[in-house]
Amino acid sequence: TNVIASDPVSPTIAYLGSDGGGVWKTTNCCDANTTWSPTMDDPLISTMAIGDITIDPNDHNTIYAGTGDLRYGSWSFGSAGVLRSTDAGASWEILGLDVFNGVYPSPVGEFPQYQAIGKVRVDPRNSDNLVVGTKTGLFFSYNAGADWTGPCLTNSFTSQRQDVTGLLTSDNGSSTDIHVAIGTRGFNTTVQPDLDQNGANGMYHTTFPASGCPASWTLQNNGWPAGTGSGNAATNILGRIDIAMSPSNPDVIYAEVGSITTFGLLGVWRTTDGGATWEQRADVNDLTGCFGDWSQNWYDQGLAVDPNNPDNVFMSTVDLFRSTNGGDTFVNLTCGYAGGNDVHVDHHALAFVDASSDTLLVGSDGGVYVTLNADAADPDAVAFTNLNESLSTIEFYSGDITANFATSANPGINAGAQDNGSSVYVWNGAVGPAEWQMTTGGDGMFARIEPVQGLRWYQESQNGGLKVSTTGPFGTYVGAAGAWFGDTLSFILPYEIYKYNCIGICNHMIAGTNRVWETIQGAVPTSSWHANSPNLTKNTLGNRSFIQQLSYAVSDATIAIAGTLDGNVWYGFEMGQGVANSATWVNVTGSNAVLPNRPIMDVATHPFIPTTGYASLGGFDENTPSTPGHVYQVVCNADCSSFNWTNKSGNLPNVPINSIIVNPRIPTQVFAGSDWGLYYTDDITVANPVWVHFTDGLPNVMIWDMAIDRGFTTLAVFTRSRGAYAWPLPGDPVAPFENMHFLPIVIRQ
Repeated sequence: TNVIASDPVSPTIAYLGSDGGGVWKTTNCCDANTTWSPTMDDPLISTMAIGDITIDPNDHNTIYAGTGDLRYGSWSFGSAGVLRSTDAGASWEILGLDVFNGVYPSPVGEFPQYQAIGKVRVDPRNSDNLVVGTKTGLFFSYNAGADWTGPCLTNSFTSQRQDVTGLLTSDNGSSTDIHVAIGTRGFNTTVQPDLDQNGANGMYHTTFPASGCPASWTLQNNGWPAGTGSGNAATNILGRIDIAMSPSNPDVIYAEVGSITTFGLLGVWRTTDGGATWEQRADVNDLTGCFGDWSQNWYDQGLAVDPNNPDNVFMSTVDLFRSTNGGDTFVNLTCGYAGGNDVHVDHHALAFVDASSDTLLVGSDGGVYVTLNADAADPDAVAFTNLNESLSTIEFYSGDITANFATSANPGINAGAQDNGSSVYVWNGAVGPAEWQMTTGGDGMFARIEPVQGLRWYQESQNGGLKVSTTGPFGTYVGAAGAWFGDTLSFILPYEIYKYNCIGICNHMIAGTNRVWETIQGAVPTSSWHANSPNLTKNTLGNRSFIQQLSYAVSDATIAIAGTLDGNVWYGFEMGQGVANSATWVNVTGSNAVLPNRPIMDVATHPFIPTTGYASLGGFDENTPSTPGHVYQVVCNADCSSFNWTNKSGNLPNVPINSIIVNPRIPTQVFAGSDWGLYYTDDITVANPVWVHFTDGLPNVMIWDMAIDRGFTTLAVFTRSRGAYAWPLPGDPVAPFENMHFLPIVIRQ
């Protein structure tokens, strides 16, 4: 949960915005019986990624939502306009789609990043006036979002990052004050090389102009560290900055600041004179209770001030902290890694309800919680209630389904979720909504199932921590990783099991670091893994040069295909011999003359012609304008000594395609999972395939993985923030799919 907003007039109404699952609403907040409903399942809304929600202070039925995710992460979520509802979330309109698209402006050929809206505010003196904070500065509208001016910068340092991480508006009696925090939400890497350009980071002030960009800004650096807002990244130690204003005294503003060097908490600053002077109140040494600073304030930050007491402030980091002395010291209220009170770690959102000091909504990677005694004198007495019973915003990275899923008496599913472990479910009857059983913790990554016997269930934690249960989904999961930890590898290490032409049991598996690893014993024992390729990457992205996805050919386990984050595609032959480096690998990238030099997000093969393959690509056409497109087909001769790439993107939108799969029952039918949902074409063979947006039962949500069962009965789709869905594969072409509906197979956070 990225953001929470409580209706100031009707306290039983609240809204939350999830990373990729849209805006959800409750009308019966806030206890264990709270129910949430999605409000954005509209085919015209391209993205479900919500970075901010704000309620018009002059009309509580008018809500604005900023799209995209400003938080650090090269595979975050891009923006697609500002959303506005004038009927309390019953319907939405899209504003500024041509202004707020998903493309972060960067030099051609540089690794693609996302643009995002992190903050939206309404002028309390005039509801037609809006201000939006993005990764590239501020944008203003003076006609309720019909037209926009920007980007407007708070400073003159155009070579520095301009991420707006804090934005406040307040009526000072004669005009509207605007307080802006510029603060990079991340750290420099080879895939985000400008995140060390933090020279502009600091606090800025202006008043809402009548038109255009503000004529002048004031850097409010009195009381801040030397180098703040200097334009010199070498001397500015400020990272991400989140700010909150006291509702009872608008001159009191708090700032939570991350460190650009340790990436943990640098400190908490406070002003009592509207920003003219500031004082550092706390640093990491002033956090009491169980340990709570985990060097990820670039990811976990947020503040809320008690609506009735400016000295009481709540602070999000990995845990939730409270100060009752104006930010001098903070005590940990949740202790997520120390047993605590079952409140999930990684906090992002805070909202008081009904101007009450005791009712506080809390949002984290685990959904949303409420405390009804936030102001209890004893911090150990502060109690929390989970409000996730009806919330389905789980972020699945990957998943798999059991053989003959649609016809089995006991179909099963295995999936890994962002910061919510890996979970399984085996139905005893018809497929339908069901509660998942978590089987391993941490970050859940790729998940696979041995399809013949159905006893080996594979799950994975971050950085290649593969595990297996050999006694079914609810067995004990033990280590199954190879000796790949010295390789360059992804946080989400890909692996696959060959599930088709195997008898008795499917034992062939491959995994990708910067090399391909293989076992022909199902990873039991772990020593059966061996490296079976050279380094397949370009080595242009440092520790981000790794295999992003790989797969066996559907019809032949001796052939594999792999795609790398730095834009390579390789075919492997003579797989499955059980001998290290016995396979022959052929680079079919073709120097990226046709295939765009952008991240290869997924690869797949034709069901019956293994040397016909597909690659889906991340990034945007603007990153490689001479080679646009997001779905490409390669046709090789028998050993790929010759090959030809063709752009099959057709009418697909200019957004990343994260997964691709071919219907084995209709090989001309290809499915593409995108940032904006699922697309399919019935004829991939034509020069410009016609892609259809599949919206029947499936929201426009980012899709990172798809799976087809061994029996070719079902397509399963695993989404980032709306759970998983299943759909029966047709045996004959159906166009359009009027009578075919995706069924949700997850309903709970």
